Amino acid sequence: MKDIYKVAIIGGGAGGLAAAIRCASRFGGKNVIILEKQNRTGRKLLATGNGRCNISNTDMDMVHYHGDKRIISSVIGRFSVKSIRKFCSEIGLLLREDEAGRIYPYSNQAATVLDCMRTQLSVLGTEEKCDFFTKKIKKTGFGYEISSPENVIKAENIIMASGSKASPALGSDDSGLMLLRENGIKHTPLFPALSPVETKEKYKSLKGIRAKGIAEIVADGYTVKKEKGEIQFSDKALSGICVFQCSRIVNEYLYYGTVLGNKTRKIEIAIDLMPDYSAAGLERYLRSCKKRFSDKPAGMILSGALHKRLSEAIVESQTIYKKNCIELEEKEIQQIACAVKCFTFTPVKSDQFSNAQVCAGGIGSDEINTDTMMLKKLPNIYVCGEILNVDGDCGGYNLHFAIGSGIIASDNIK
Repeated sequence: MKDIYKVAIIGGGAGGLAAAIRCASRFGGKNVIILEKQNRTGRKLLATGNGRCNISNTDMDMVHYHGDKRIISSVIGRFSVKSIRKFCSEIGLLLREDEAGRIYPYSNQAATVLDCMRTQLSVLGTEEKCDFFTKKIKKTGFGYEISSPENVIKAENIIMASGSKASPALGSDDSGLMLLRENGIKHTPLFPALSPVETKEKYKSLKGIRAKGIAEIVADGYTVKKEKGEIQFSDKALSGICVFQCSRIVNEYLYYGTVLGNKTRKIEIAIDLMPDYSAAGLERYLRSCKKRFSDKPAGMILSGALHKRLSEAIVESQTIYKKNCIELEEKEIQQIACAVKCFTFTPVKSDQFSNAQVCAGGIGSDEINTDTMMLKKLPNIYVCGEILNVDGDCGGYNLHFAIGSGIIASDNIK
């Protein structure tokens, strides 16, 4: 172990490993150390994209990012899809993209990404020090002392790549933010993003059901976001990519009572389960089914269009019980059609951090130099990844940002 390292990187996730590779290439591997509080690096990386590791996306538009626009613009403007392809090529990682533009490792295995990164660090001679829980950062004449309960590491520069609160089971927490807060660094409020949404309405029968549709977020009567895709139902929550894409807005409301920064009284998720049909067209279909399924329970009236259990839940939501299809009145036909086009759920707060893929909120551009990623109040401490007030949509955006911001921070160390 060296007396003083050129760079100590706190956090061995995607951003920290990318930063370590770039620093080791610039300053020599022996001058760089990774400090990871878990017993191994890259645990969250292994879970990315359900183990497939969606690493980037060909559509690198800023609309897919949320949070501090100055940071987003600075990082995405300098670290493009071409940049991440170049970085992956340098570590021997082959990529492929799907029809939607999502970029994956050619193996479709997150383990391949981690293996390539760690192998490169091993070749460069960079040390990984795991089970190192950073308790204190102290400014000194040479740089900083980084203390754990058992050890003290000295470094001229620090890159904070410690992540945030999403997915605590994989080792994520806000300990890095707390360390910086103790040193006078402020951050915006944290809340989960890309998470399932627990709802007030409980339909035990829907557990495991999947359906294609449109999820719409309605805040105080106004639509604020709409996403099309697969919706997954459980007995107490909604998920699926389109719900995940909407969950940032929902969780902002649940945690802070605002939507896009505006005070909000009420929020709902309205699901259109048959977006290809108008309400009038759906009513005509239901009238034909009323005759077709005449002596069957009313809950079966949609079983030719939707999963049987989903059909039953929709009819149940309209408090239509103990009727056969033929007994349905015209107003009930209209009610059912309306419910199909607007199956409404009320989000409720739970521990969304535990199931969230990323965390919204963090350190903003008022605390860092967005050109260098260095903290204004703490010279030679750089920040990258989820610790920043930036979060992206599903589709590789968060991993691209983590790697990109880590590399930009590394490139600006003198």
